[in-house]
Amino acid sequence: MKQHPLKTLLRCGALALAFLSIEAAAMNSNVMSPWASKCSSPQKPELAFYSHQSETLLFENTKIVEIYCQAGLRSVGMTWSLHRNMVQTPFLTGKAEALPPDRFKISLETAKLPPGFYDLRVKLDAGQPKTIDGVCVFGWQADQMPIRETRPADFRKFWDNALADYAKVPLDAKVEGEVKTYKGKEIDDYNALSAALPPTPYDPEGIKTDEVESFKISFAGPDGGRVYAWLAKPKGDGPFPAMLVLPGAGFNARTRPLEHARHGYLALDIQVHGQDVDQPKYEHLPHYDDDAVVYDPIDKNCMMNVYLRAVRAVDYLCSRTDVDRKRIATVGGSQGGRLSIVVPALDKRIAATVPSIAWGANYPHLAWSAKCNGIQNPEDKSWRPGYVFGPKSDGMELVGAPTLPDTLAAKCGVYYDPMNFAPDVLCPVFMNAGLIDYVSPPSHVWAEYLRLGSKDKTLTPLPGLGHDWSAEFDRRAWRWLDSRLGESRNKP
Repeated sequence: MKQHPLKTLLRCGALALAFLSIEAAAMNSNVMSPWASKCSSPQKPELAFYSHQSETLLFENTKIVEIYCQAGLRSVGMTWSLHRNMVQTPFLTGKAEALPPDRFKISLETAKLPPGFYDLRVKLDAGQPKTIDGVCVFGWQADQMPIRETRPADFRKFWDNALADYAKVPLDAKVEGEVKTYKGKEIDDYNALSAALPPTPYDPEGIKTDEVESFKISFAGPDGGRVYAWLAKPKGDGPFPAMLVLPGAGFNARTRPLEHARHGYLALDIQVHGQDVDQPKYEHLPHYDDDAVVYDPIDKNCMMNVYLRAVRAVDYLCSRTDVDRKRIATVGGSQGGRLSIVVPALDKRIAATVPSIAWGANYPHLAWSAKCNGIQNPEDKSWRPGYVFGPKSDGMELVGAPTLPDTLAAKCGVYYDPMNFAPDVLCPVFMNAGLIDYVSPPSHVWAEYLRLGSKDKTLTPLPGLGHDWSAEFDRRAWRWLDSRLGESRNKP
């Protein structure tokens, strides 16, 4: 999901991190927005981090981790502090070794580092009134990171019952409005204006057709309402491989998945809140990231119907004669990445999935890091006027995985935590994680990845990238889908 500039707002209750000014792109679609080239926070163009030991900044067997920072400004010196991922208080500080080309070297001993992720924060003295702050996140033996088992004994029964109840509602699929055709530059123009994609194709080798058609559809929702989506497909009768495009968080208009269609897919971009896809204005629905989040009873949580609507979209795709039911993929970024784990866990008709910067996992770590930062209950809102922080910690007293708090939010959250769905995901998975992403931090994304049941799973680390989109990751994802879904997709 492409964003600029990213403003994050901590909201720990119901596994939530809300964010503003968000844009979308391709497999990471979120909201209708024009293309922009600025990277998301907290990336600083004045500072670039790298290591000769590991291009990905993931380290396994070295006594000393060496990280370099190239300054883009004339600089005097640099200091650093080392933190556990998402923890504000450092457990180690030091001064970087200055090198002649405005470059700095930071050497860190690994002997006492527990497996997991670490935030290396720096302050660059550029001879200005203010120092330049920067952050580099690296992993130390990340695949050995301890994870707390929180999946309830009745987890699968809970979701099987919910799906069975919804299945009693007839699908009642409808076409809403006219069919529109888009060709060549019309697709490029739409992508740049409305889908936060570049004004020229970023993956020309993956284009299967230059003419697609698109229209709105709807089907019956779990709450008596309707579920709306944009459908886009290559011209022709198919059958085509299908792609369920799952949205990021928030209440926004959806984009027509024209890029997915010209890659040869019948693509469905779904509005998961039971709202229309092209409203001029969207209201924030009750209980979604607000003071009235429902934790008890668990089946009244705001994410219940979000998950159900996303899964029912697979029924819609399978109801179409122009869909190849054996080649259905799920894709999405942030909340869409989360749903790209949930849907294939609950519906085995999904043949492959691409969860990007997947949000909302590992509630124990979220609660623990919040407590280290002085927030005693993860559901507290630290931005409220008059809020008083409690005692803080550097987190180094933790041995093993954080425990699950004894709260209603935690007892509810484990039924919605995507890392608890991950063991049921058996199809091939192609993921990514922004290492400096504070909306979907690596300690949370790795928990999803490590618990996946699939034997065919890949996680692409994105060092130096926040909650953002990567054109090259998308290009690799398109090629990966071609290889996993099989059967060459020639131009219609």
